[in-house]
Amino acid sequence: MPVLDLLEITASTSVVAALTNCDQSSVSRLYRRVSNQLGLDFRKANGQYRAHANHAVLASLRQASQLLRLGKGQLQWQGNPLNVQALQSMGGGTLELVRERVLDLAVVNGLDTLPPGWEDSRKPFAFCDLIAIGLVRYPIQPRCQAGCRGTNLDAVVLRQEHLEQPAVQALISQIRAVYLREYGQLPELAWL
Repeated sequence: MPVLDLLEITASTSVVAALTNCDQSSVSRLYRRVSNQLGLDFRKANGQYRAHANHAVLASLRQASQLLRLGKGQLQWQGNPLNVQALQSMGGGTLELVRERVLDLAVVNGLDTLPPGWEDSRKPFAFCDLIAIGLVRYPIQPRCQAGCRGTNLDAVVLRQEHLEQPAVQALISQIRAVYLREYGQLPELAWL
């Protein structure tokens, strides 16, 4: 599962090879063998690796893999909380990776990524099976493009069912600490 998940996250066998200390041909052989054995038809299409068959089996394996990661405190997450361009480039695809249990949580630019109603960062925002937790509002760089809102609002997004997991709470606390050091304040979050 880690190789399939990393391929969906990075879309690159060479990056996965570097992350797993394997060579690129081993990564390719491994994902093809797993795909064939499980009937996943896992392949690259439109620049992204995805399973094109047997989604129920893949969903079950991902749920089991995620439970193991949560129990060990070895979360898969994405987002550079202080890099606005990186946050904006991840967009809605990242939410799908969280929803599908490829990622345990992600830091996103909430105003660009989350549905309407999110603008109030003082409390968790539940939508579908996910929940967003506000981090901080901060001014957009002076070279803001026409039509921008004047501030960014970053958020941690995860599946609602994992909000109370100790490993998740610990990672959110670490991310908040980075924001506190960088910006000096966090929004009022009475629910914590």
